[in-house]
Amino acid sequence: MSVTNRRARADWSGAWRTLVSFAAVGALWEVVARTVVRNRLVLVPLSEVLSALGSEIASGQFWRHTWVTFGELATGFPLSVLLGVSIGLLLAQSRPLQQILDPLLTALYSVPIVALAPLFISWLGFGLDSKVAIILLTAVFPIIINTEVGLRSTDRGLIEASRSFNASRWQIFQHVTFPFALPFIIGGIRVAFARALVGVIVAEFFGAYAGYGYAILAASQNFRTAHLLGYVLVLGFIGMLGSVGMRSLERRLAPWREMHE
Repeated sequence: MSVTNRRARADWSGAWRTLVSFAAVGALWEVVARTVVRNRLVLVPLSEVLSALGSEIASGQFWRHTWVTFGELATGFPLSVLLGVSIGLLLAQSRPLQQILDPLLTALYSVPIVALAPLFISWLGFGLDSKVAIILLTAVFPIIINTEVGLRSTDRGLIEASRSFNASRWQIFQHVTFPFALPFIIGGIRVAFARALVGVIVAEFFGAYAGYGYAILAASQNFRTAHLLGYVLVLGFIGMLGSVGMRSLERRLAPWREMHE
């Protein structure tokens, strides 16, 4: 059996297992909400959550919030990727720069975003700028770390072999170092996307007139648990799609990884 056929069978098997696990969790959720947890402020049956989400879609509010949140993500996340990869490349190439910036980056990475979000809102206002700043702060660090680690982890034997063929530094980077680090970088981007989702929701909690975070906060304040959980489900689905997309991108850009799985 060819590698492609094995990969296709594995993908189908994984998809079926995912569907079965989702169905099992959904059924358990429905049963527990109807028989064990009777308080609708704590847990709502999945069927009611889907119904509430359907009403939001029909009313047009869902698309309004989607447009706002995706606009913020589409602006902030690509900037996070560009900035994170660039800083990671610089740190990997310069040991003195790495020694200078690493403590500062570690300190910033350790700061909880919830503590800084109100400051960004007060500094930059309720518009797009504050949301982009918070997304950058939450998403850029995993990309920086993974990029630097991936570049520094390149097999020294491959580098020495390239030098023995008189390869230039750029050729070594283009054909050896960067391809070796690519799975690390994509792994960092996968983590960063999940953090960006959290960042944009936190930003909308503290200052927004629309968006998923605004909708979740409004639903919680009005005790509309079904609507709140509906948007949480959507966020989980978006995060899952982002992870699947990153895996697919890794297979396209680093197909040799398949040989070792």
